[in-house]
Amino acid sequence: MADDTRVAGDAMQRIFDVRITKWYFKLLYVVGVWLVPVQALLSAVNAPVLVGSLLNAAITFASVLVGARLFRGRGEPVAPRRPWWKMTARPLLSRVLGIIFVLAVASTLLLFITAALGADRSAKTLAGLTIPETIFDIVLEAALAFLYLNSAVRLARMPVRDREPKFKPPLKLK
Repeated sequence: MADDTRVAGDAMQRIFDVRITKWYFKLLYVVGVWLVPVQALLSAVNAPVLVGSLLNAAITFASVLVGARLFRGRGEPVAPRRPWWKMTARPLLSRVLGIIFVLAVASTLLLFITAALGADRSAKTLAGLTIPETIFDIVLEAALAFLYLNSAVRLARMPVRDREPKFKPPLKLK
């Protein structure tokens, strides 16, 4: 029994030791996660909208966190685990993604407030969303904005790594 547990633990450890370093595999991961049809699956089994929204937000948050643990930037050590706060390899990318999520929070809040005040366009835009769904989206976007901006601040405080040299193959003369 103890050997079975150890073997299962070793297999899980190997899964968590996977690293994604090539941009096209990162893109494949993001598109694959985005295509997970959680909402459609839950509506097909008549699950309440609130359950679907909560599960969708949880899966989105978890997939971003897992992606941040698996992805590695150019020149970043592959083997060691990232610190919990490190979302990207470079402070600029963390800052840009953090700002994008802050803008997403601001736009969703603005849309929500204007719909509550009776603006027709905003109400039509939010017609398919319930109040809890909108709140889950705002909380998710705010949490991701915090994580990315925190990563940007901490990465900016770290000493700058030397850039990895880009060697060009020697020219072959005929």
